[in-house]
Amino acid sequence: MPSRRTSLLAAAAVALAAAAALAQTISMPKVNLDYDKDVDFSSFKTFSWKDPLEAAKDPQMHTRIIWYVERELEKKGLVKAPEGKGDLFVRYYAKKREGFKGTPNQEQSYLSGAPSQLTTSVDFTKVTEGTLLLELQRASDEKAVWRAGTNVGTIDKKRIDADTARAVRMLVAKYPPPKAEPASAP
Repeated sequence: MPSRRTSLLAAAAVALAAAAALAQTISMPKVNLDYDKDVDFSSFKTFSWKDPLEAAKDPQMHTRIIWYVERELEKKGLVKAPEGKGDLFVRYYAKKREGFKGTPNQEQSYLSGAPSQLTTSVDFTKVTEGTLLLELQRASDEKAVWRAGTNVGTIDKKRIDADTARAVRMLVAKYPPPKAEPASAP
């Protein structure tokens, strides 16, 4: 039979794991989704590219986004068609911003015989943040039927490929959108 101490340690471990999972969920970027609720997305079988709304300025980033979007759409069952021949046209918008991120630090010092002193400092680091938006247009009338976007937090140059893949996966995970519930009669 487990001791009271073992039970308390197990409960503390479960609480710590839950707190870590909650912190990770809170820090995940939010995906904004907009789509035409009257469209039957199951009718779309193919896609082709349309010029980006605002292409990534870095050619490697442009290629990276295209590659990841194509892989993720193919996982959803869509097949890439020759230019201009798909049921859907795919476009993306990518923008990066350079800035600074501050991390506050507080320290309290104690001198014998004197009141304690609280000091605050802020360490600044240069960061790159980005926005990625994907848009799917119905080819027949070029009307946007699905759009998802997210802000990618701090982009670490060493993790740019992984961060791009994660952002694209998060966006395409929202395709196809949930089916609209028919309005109930009053």
